[in-house]
Amino acid sequence: MTRAVLFDLDDTLFDHHLSARAALAAVHEAFAADVAFAEFERHHAHYLEEMHLEVLAGRATLEEARRERFRRVFAALGLFLAPEDVHRAASAYRDGYSGTRQAIPGAVDLLVHLRKSIRVGIVTNNLLEEQRGKLRVCGLDPYVDVLVASEDVGVSKPDPEIFDIAVRRLGVTAAESVMVGDSWQNDIAGATAAGIRAVWFNRTGGAQPPLPSGVKSLRTLAPPDDAAAVILSRD
Repeated sequence: MTRAVLFDLDDTLFDHHLSARAALAAVHEAFAADVAFAEFERHHAHYLEEMHLEVLAGRATLEEARRERFRRVFAALGLFLAPEDVHRAASAYRDGYSGTRQAIPGAVDLLVHLRKSIRVGIVTNNLLEEQRGKLRVCGLDPYVDVLVASEDVGVSKPDPEIFDIAVRRLGVTAAESVMVGDSWQNDIAGATAAGIRAVWFNRTGGAQPPLPSGVKSLRTLAPPDDAAAVILSRD
């Protein structure tokens, strides 16, 4: 019997890609319009991942990491901006991201549907307050029983320990839980290693690896009863 559903947050319940792309487009137009957007986006993705690890390790604040990320992006593209312009670019990204935050279509209705009968948890590799803000803005927070963020617990997906923490806080066992997430390595492989059944949220229709026994895939969170049926089914 399934008693709890664990969800990843970014690009599973919260549309991180939409906010990030909108924010990046604004920075590109203001500071790097002579560079092809695809090239700008590629460099940004690289340094975003690089600096995100610094934030999670406690070696940089979110603001410091954002400024350093854009400094590296501009430098890699041969755009040597003054420090105050790098600061302005980082602030523009922050404002653009915050102003476009929204849930993945169907996410709220799905949590409302699930929460009628089971507990709901979030397992995320990010900062606790950052993720709390997303849940609040998107109207998801009333339907989440437990939020486990890597910054808060000191361990990140795909380490099985972060999943163990989540199920303990929910008062269930791994065998009574299911994990839903978009990252094959972090969410699916990580949950499986923790003994938790997994559902891969493949919203973009990416190339699908052979699914291990018990792993299902899901393309959309709507309608809620259909998505819940896939998530909760053990067939």
